[in-house]
Amino acid sequence: MSSILRAWTFWILTPLREECREYLERTKLTEYRAVAGCQRAAALFRDLGDGSTEVSVVSVWHSMAHIRAHVGDDVLKSTIDPADRGKLLDREPTVRHYDATDRSTIGLMPSEWRVLIRPSAE
Repeated sequence: MSSILRAWTFWILTPLREECREYLERTKLTEYRAVAGCQRAAALFRDLGDGSTEVSVVSVWHSMAHIRAHVGDDVLKSTIDPADRGKLLDREPTVRHYDATDRSTIGLMPSEWRVLIRPSAE
């Protein structure tokens, strides 16, 4: 794989949505964006209509080597600060990685992210 889309999902109570958005922008997303090899990072929020909200943290990286340099060898391990664990309803146990040049993956990305992917992929 060349460019990698990295994704991790968790669920919170909907009233915590803005607090979560602000926290992620201030901490994790800012951190990712500053790391060599990370091209983009964002948090996506989807209200489920039952009082819960799904949050997906997604990022595009130049390579798995860049991801390893940032998170270590256990690239599938999801982490959350211990103080924040009580705010989660649930979380995925592992992080997912996708080939960002695959047409099905490209179609899921916001259009402004697509310019990051090699033209030969589209």
